[in-house]
Amino acid sequence: MKDINKVMLNSVRMRIIQELAAKQSMTATELCERISDVPRTTMYRHINILLDNNILSVLSEKKIRGSLERTLALSVGEIAKHNTLKNASQNALTFLMNRYARFHNYFNRENSDPAKDKIFFNNTVLMMDDNEFDQFLLELQALLIKYNFEVASGRKARDISIISSPAGEE
Repeated sequence: MKDINKVMLNSVRMRIIQELAAKQSMTATELCERISDVPRTTMYRHINILLDNNILSVLSEKKIRGSLERTLALSVGEIAKHNTLKNASQNALTFLMNRYARFHNYFNRENSDPAKDKIFFNNTVLMMDDNEFDQFLLELQALLIKYNFEVASGRKARDISIISSPAGEE
């Protein structure tokens, strides 16, 4: 298996993972319809990479007009295997370096316009007990799902990253 971070942190594969996380299961055709700004052949290539690396699993298959339609789901157990204390530091570094690379590439483009593209950075420290934080995370999840619109004219993909960490002692 490849480095799971390299497999999962691709922007198209991350969108596939997010769709399946929200819907529990979908067919490859439904994923292509939901992420319609990505060419169908590209989608199938990324789905196969996720399948080959056990990030996705096939729940069922049925023949439709001579082709095989697969219903897909996240392999939560396989993903969870990599979410360990031993891997945590490397997972965090890979995530942060991926974010850095995206910003680096964006800011080095000739036509970068951070104001027009609504680029911003924010860091907020919130004071909450565990129950309040759990409630916050549930509401944040609901908000992200609420605004996860389908591709349509005038809409563009917006890459939002959220990191939770201890505030630490200064």
